Order: sequence, then structure tokens, then C-alpha cells
Amino acid sequence: MNNINIPPIVLNKLEVESKLLGYPVFSIEANTPPAAFAQYEPDFIREQQPGYTQVLINSDELKNIGDYEDLGFRFVEFRLFKHLRTSKLTASSRSYFPYRIELIAGDEYLNQAVAMMYAHECDDRFSIDPYIPEAMAKKRLELYIRRSFRRFPAEFVLGLINHHTGELVAFRTGKYKSKQHVLYFYSYVSNSYDQHAFSVMLETAVVEYLLAQKVSHIEAVSSGLNVAEINESIHNYGYVVDKTMVLLRKIYPS
Repeated sequence: MNNINIPPIVLNKLEVESKLLGYPVFSIEANTPPAAFAQYEPDFIREQQPGYTQVLINSDELKNIGDYEDLGFRFVEFRLFKHLRTSKLTASSRSYFPYRIELIAGDEYLNQAVAMMYAHECDDRFSIDPYIPEAMAKKRLELYIRRSFRRFPAEFVLGLINHHTGELVAFRTGKYKSKQHVLYFYSYVSNSYDQHAFSVMLETAVVEYLLAQKVSHIEAVSSGLNVAEINESIHNYGYVVDKTMVLLRKIYPS
């Protein structure tokens, strides 16, 4: 790769991952040219002392993927970026009584949500990476769930609650990108309940809530590891796939 005049490289330090792994973790802006990063990397290493750096590349850009691999990056995840337009949707959870969707907060629901997550297997890049400590994947999810509980109204947690018992049976986290645009994060259903049936109930009730809030665009990202979730979101709920990308990561020697 020849030296070129390059614009500033945009990197975002991932605070949760940096805290867990004990070294700086960075994300390069998606589709940054590998030649540009190659020229910048020596200064980046000297100034930031990264331990782990990742980048998203469009899945059809094989040359850029290969050039990042020449720099020491390796494939860790395939991602689908998708959306759901709500303008023609109707959703009603009235028949789900005594289960009802509501914004949740407080330690009681937080502890239930975290316990629910820990009861499930992980299906992300950290859970299968042989160079990442096994316990890190779930601890990372826990910290992101805790963050969503703390960041309302920028982020939200919607819980499906049994109002006879007060039990949280399912929940979804996300954030508002604007008043009409929501980005989903994580969702879980208690292992004590039928996963498919209560996933449908959760999705319907969340959409009903968001429709009432005048949300017109729901955005979500799926890991290629989660085939069941991908099929369900496309065939049952009508999500449209916008693009696919691969996530590459480089681990630097300590």
C-alpha cells in the first residue's frame, strides 16, 4: 500500500469493552479505506496503545476485506442491517392480559433483566472468539443492559410484565435516534416461558407502544450467528434487509 494523503481517521473508543478487557478497545469508522488506516496505524499504536481494534466493511468489498486481513485483522462476525416501517402496521396486545408492556426502571426489574440474560447462551462475536475470555461476553451484555436502564430517555427498556405477579417475563432495550426513529439493542424472554410465543408477544407489544409514541422507523442489527432471530424478523414481522457487513478485528500484542 502506497503512502497517500489521508483525511483524519475516525475512531471511537468502546468504553464498556475497554473496561472489561483491561486495555483500550477501538472501533474504526465503517468502510474506512484500509490503505488510509495502514498509513495512520503506527501513530495510532504509539498514541493510543490499543489492545483490540475493529472495523465494519461492506460484505461485497472483498479487496478491502483482504487488505484489512493483510494488516492483521480477522473476520469475527457477519451482520445484517434491517428496518421496519410502521406506517402500515397495526399491533394490539390487549389479548395478552395479564401481560402488559411498560417502560421499566429500578433495581428490581434491572436484576430480573440481568438474571434473564445470564440464563441464555450468548450469540455474538465475543462469545465465540477464542482470544477473548469466556466470561467477558455475558458481562459485556450485562453492562450494556445496565446502561440502558440508566440512560432513559435517550435509551429505553420496555418490559413485558405479568401484572398479577409483578414478574418480568421479557424485555427489549433500544434507543431513540430521533423522535420517530428507534434503534433496537437486545431482547430476552425468560426461560420459564415458551420462547417463540413470548417473543411474538414482546415484539407485538413493543411495536404497539412505539406506534403510540409516533415512531415510524425501527432499525435493528442481527448477528449472522442468530439464524432463528433473522428468520423470525423477516418472515413474521416484515423487516427489510438494507445491507450486510462483516466485522473484522485485530488484537495487538501486549
